Amino acid sequence: MKETSVKEVFLNEAREILTSVESDLVLLEQGGDAELLNRIFRYAHTLKGSSAVAGFGEVSEFMHGLEGVLDRLRSGALEVDTGLVDLLLGSFDWVRITLFGNAPDADSDSMKRRINEWMTEFTGDAHAGSGEGPGSPAAAAGTRYYRVHARFREDIFEFGIDPLSIIEDFLSLGTVVELKVDGSRIPELSLLDPEKCYLGWDITIRSQETLEKVMDTFVFVKDDSDIVIEDVTASYEDDTGEEQIIEDRKIGEILIRTGVVTRKELDDVLQAQDQKNRKLGDLIVEKGYASERDIRMALREQERIRSRIDTGTVRVETRKLDNLMNLLGEIIIGQSGLTRIADELPEEQGLRLKNALYGLDRTTREFQEQIMSIRMIPIGPTFGQFRRFVRDAARDHGKEIRLEIFGDETELDKTVIEKIGDPLKHMIRNAVDHGIEDPDERVRRGKDREGRIRLNAYHQEGNIFIEVTDDGRGLDLDTIREKAVSLGMLKQGEETTDDVLYSFLFTPGFTTAAAAGDLSGRGVGMDVVKTNIETLRGTIEIETEENVGTTFRIKLPLTLAIIEGMLVRSGASVYIIPLLSIVECIQPRREDVESIEGKGEVIMVRESYVPLVRLYDYFGTQPDCRNPWEALVIIVESGRDQIAIMVDDLVGQQQIVIKSLGRHITSTRAVSGAAILGDGKVALILDIHGLVGEIAMLNAGKKA
Repeated sequence: MKETSVKEVFLNEAREILTSVESDLVLLEQGGDAELLNRIFRYAHTLKGSSAVAGFGEVSEFMHGLEGVLDRLRSGALEVDTGLVDLLLGSFDWVRITLFGNAPDADSDSMKRRINEWMTEFTGDAHAGSGEGPGSPAAAAGTRYYRVHARFREDIFEFGIDPLSIIEDFLSLGTVVELKVDGSRIPELSLLDPEKCYLGWDITIRSQETLEKVMDTFVFVKDDSDIVIEDVTASYEDDTGEEQIIEDRKIGEILIRTGVVTRKELDDVLQAQDQKNRKLGDLIVEKGYASERDIRMALREQERIRSRIDTGTVRVETRKLDNLMNLLGEIIIGQSGLTRIADELPEEQGLRLKNALYGLDRTTREFQEQIMSIRMIPIGPTFGQFRRFVRDAARDHGKEIRLEIFGDETELDKTVIEKIGDPLKHMIRNAVDHGIEDPDERVRRGKDREGRIRLNAYHQEGNIFIEVTDDGRGLDLDTIREKAVSLGMLKQGEETTDDVLYSFLFTPGFTTAAAAGDLSGRGVGMDVVKTNIETLRGTIEIETEENVGTTFRIKLPLTLAIIEGMLVRSGASVYIIPLLSIVECIQPRREDVESIEGKGEVIMVRESYVPLVRLYDYFGTQPDCRNPWEALVIIVESGRDQIAIMVDDLVGQQQIVIKSLGRHITSTRAVSGAAILGDGKVALILDIHGLVGEIAMLNAGKKA
């Protein structure tokens, strides 16, 4: 592995760690448990070791000192408070700046000096280590015996790793009980390469550290080297207990790995076994290389290994998944073409081809589901990154706010995850600034001093729902109305629905804040939220109640690449309507069609008026039918709004591969993309959310 590759891997890992550790530190401040603290410690330990391997010695040295603080925290010598969490957050901020330089205004040297001063205050030593001492968590583990079999890969020096340093770190965790150095891999002097590692170690120590901490010592080499770590306390105290599962080897290899015999001793026994045809274990005991108890333990271990189910994971670049999804799209397009050919063949031949295509369609859908499952990742890390933001923003504004997260295991497509972060941040910012009251005001209103912002995600009806809820003052509809009147969006005294008032919040430049602040009040943000969500083919709704709180509910599709669509025809053109947006398809009666001032042409559907959109008129084409009662009308919905789309005919339902269209091709919000049909023609995909919005704007213009 090249040096640049090592650094690249480390930086990717570090970026993930720094994002996760911020969320965990905020949870720790709110009353986290021991497991949470252990996880934070592992993050610090990983950064320390990995940064050394990748050539970031300054970061490694700094994290070594920070480990001392965390160690004292784990042992109970320090208590969690706001000052300590500030120290830890600031420390990881320094690491972020040092590695990525994404805070150009910060003086990293002065920040490091300040953090070292804090460390001195907490530990008495700015470079406090994590070994045994007053602050170690030794008492928590009790006296344990750990055996390590370590055979490092020969080219390990090329990765900047010193095996002897790792062994010394392991020995520092306790007292050596047994130690064997294996030199069996050392070649003849003429073949010896000074840049390769030939030595191996089998070591047993007595320690008061946890097995987890022992394993952390080898965390950077365990995947590529032959490392086996066991808790063998039972073999030193009694003949029972649980051992750490090691690799599947024959009994002799297990004895070597656990340090009971050497390779030379095993070869000697194997030679004698060929001559005497006796069990290997009996011969090993007979020669005095091991006790009967050692053999019994090895046999138990061998049996346990045989029953082990080994699973693994493989890292795959997102680009490769995108390419795979594109190839699947081409398969679907080709399949659509074959279906069209089947329709044109004689009945018997067409039926045979359709039957074959039916099986192919089922396999293709399963293939799509598998690819999508690979692309799906939990939303938890995205939610978690806002804990720090809420904590710091609340403190800056003199408020007490806790972020609560639900549904963090809910999975979304990676593309959606990447694009939903900014809209969520805007909504959380508004909740902190506008929604949650000051502590004293909350007490006067009969609430707890501490406000709550809740993030929740869940699947429902083939969609993803994300909710941002606060328990603040709620939206002031009278203030929104007054602002809308002042901006000319409403006339004085004009009646309108609450939903229309809510929609004004997403208008560029609209704000109800009396003055601009650090977080919000400049009239930008919520319009960006709506634009970004609509780009994801989603919608946003608002629910609010005075003195109870406000909920922003985002509805998103599961995938952005392939959808189920209904093909409709208007004249010679074919359009695609996303199936999830369709409510029903009807053929209206003549008396159901009316024209209402201010609303244009409408259709009566179950005692409600629904605006009618003549698709041919909207896109400037020639239709077969110009009277709605002679055509078909498809009722579609966007959020709480519905419109009726008039078409000539339904072509059919099929999977659609979405192809993006640049703004130089079309600027209308009513089109989200295009698709290639089975006959090679291109059909426009209607964006129902954009279409509803444009129809509302047209009607508003006619009304004015």
